[in-house]
Amino acid sequence: MTNEDIARQTIEVIWCRGEVDRIPEFYTEDFHAHQPNIRLNWTGVPGRPTWVGHEGLRNIVTWIKSVCPDYHEAPQLVVGSGDMVAMRMINTGTHTGRAVGRFQPSGKSFEAVDTMFVRMVGGRIAEQWGLFDQHAVCVQLGFVEPSELVIYG
Repeated sequence: MTNEDIARQTIEVIWCRGEVDRIPEFYTEDFHAHQPNIRLNWTGVPGRPTWVGHEGLRNIVTWIKSVCPDYHEAPQLVVGSGDMVAMRMINTGTHTGRAVGRFQPSGKSFEAVDTMFVRMVGGRIAEQWGLFDQHAVCVQLGFVEPSELVIYG
C-alpha cells in the first residue's frame, strides 16, 4: 500500500466513519498537527484544540462528529513524493448534533475546501499541516455574517 493509499484510508476510517479506536493504526504515538491558530471555532471545542498524539486526535474527531454527525472529507487530489502526501479535499457536514456556543443545531449544511500535507513514518502519519476554510463553514452554518471583503462567490 502506498503512502497515498494510507492517507486516503485514514480519511475514510478516522475522519468520515469516526472510528477513533483505530487511530493507532494510522497515526504515530507522537503525532503532531501544525494547524493555524484558529479564530473561528466552528466545532465549539473549549479552548484551543490540541492536535497532538492519539488522545488529541480522538478529542478533535469526537467533537467534530458531535456537531456534524455526517461530517465527511472527500479527497479530490492526492499527490505523494517520498514521505510526504498532499491532499485537496472537499469537506461537508450538516449541523444536526450538539450546539456550538449559542448556536443550537440548525440543520444547515456546509461544503468547504481543505488542504492537507502529511509526513509519513513507517506507514503512519507523524505530522500534518492543514488549512481548512473555517470561515466558509461558519458562514454557511449561520454562525457569522458573510464578510464584505468577499467579492466572488
